[in-house]
Amino acid sequence: MSQIRCHCTVVTFLLVLLTAVGCGKKGPPRAPIRIVPTEPTDFEVRRLGAEVYLQFDVPATNTDDTAPADLVTVEVYSITLDPLPEGVSPLTDEEFVEVATLIMTVDVRSPVALDLAELTPPVEGILLELPAQGETVAVREVLTPEMLSSADLSDVDRRFDIDEDNEDDAEVPVVTGLRWVETPKAFPFLPERPRRTYVAIGRTADGDYGNMSAQFSVRLDAAPSAPGPPKVSYTVDAVTITWLPAPNAMRALQATALDLSALEAAAPELPVLLESTPAIASAEPTTYNVYTYNPRVVVSADGDVVMPIPVNAVPLETFELSDAIVKFGVERCYIVRAISIVDGDSIESEASSPTCVEFRDTFSPAAPRNLAAVGSVGAVSLIWEPNSEADLAGYLVLRGESPNGTLEALMTVPLTETNYRDTSGTTGVTYIYAVVAADGAAPPNISELSNRVTESPQ
Repeated sequence: MSQIRCHCTVVTFLLVLLTAVGCGKKGPPRAPIRIVPTEPTDFEVRRLGAEVYLQFDVPATNTDDTAPADLVTVEVYSITLDPLPEGVSPLTDEEFVEVATLIMTVDVRSPVALDLAELTPPVEGILLELPAQGETVAVREVLTPEMLSSADLSDVDRRFDIDEDNEDDAEVPVVTGLRWVETPKAFPFLPERPRRTYVAIGRTADGDYGNMSAQFSVRLDAAPSAPGPPKVSYTVDAVTITWLPAPNAMRALQATALDLSALEAAAPELPVLLESTPAIASAEPTTYNVYTYNPRVVVSADGDVVMPIPVNAVPLETFELSDAIVKFGVERCYIVRAISIVDGDSIESEASSPTCVEFRDTFSPAAPRNLAAVGSVGAVSLIWEPNSEADLAGYLVLRGESPNGTLEALMTVPLTETNYRDTSGTTGVTYIYAVVAADGAAPPNISELSNRVTESPQ
């Protein structure tokens, strides 16, 4: 009986404990995990004159690290924005998409398409030309005058509504008593110009937005003047491109010292300038990028955009570049862009007029060296040192009767060896021998004659 009473007591205690736990206060409901594509990565933005090129990698995973990503398109947005007033927070992702301009929708290849394409026979109608997840894509925007003005953000949130009637908002300190030919852009009290800002964001099959990329911007300051057309020359293994400085190009020159006493006499109301204070903001010297393209490669109107990559690894301070890529039979065009640096940001000019050249192999091999001859019964044996040209096709042996006979080739197809046995001569007749090298061009380029030797078959 006591065992039954004890068992009931334990059961009653457990029921009370469960009731207490079940009736406890619940926490706030957790938001469901949002599984969407991750942000586009390796974002790169470059401004070339009035064109802006963007390049990024298409997302390949979701925010929960699953793959492939639930992704059908990547949208690219751009907007021109003034620097935000002090204390104003930047646009949220939702606000950015609301006010920015959609400049490109990149359709992404479905992972199913890859699987179907491997079937035998392949399934028709699969758009394999679309970029796949993880691939790099490029987008281009052409700047227009309307894009130079900052977007109106007052409809997005009242925090962007600034009282334009208050003159203090736009008041800029003014220096009197000095007149500059051109106002230096690097003066800290001048308002910063608006920038063109870009983002990319993926969308799922249901139309949900993924994670937005970081924001990248370019300056909208005036681009430098373009250089003139370059001059192009080439040898068998290198191309040399030269050009003149762009108009109004900045040189790496040191400004002359200011006469402070003269300034004080001309404008006594000005405060005395310290000797360490620069009167004019310094400017970086103009540098250059060289680009090349093959004009015979035709790109359709709806072809893929490619981010232009300069031939030079770093911007050039000189006016010459050597390009080691020479491919005979190919036409190649070269353009040059000037680069100005504004507060650490580079702005490239429009392209110079192109200079195009078709590389033709007109370069003869070197003359063979150290030709030697030995006469024997019914023959003359010849030997010489080999040439080192990469495009060498072989050698031709020439013979003529001594002393003034015309040299004529003994074969029509070049020899690949560096020795030859002539058995076609007449015993007792003395001959003059020489060797030339021929390359693989069409028609072949022929070298100068080797040294001449005389010998006769015995």
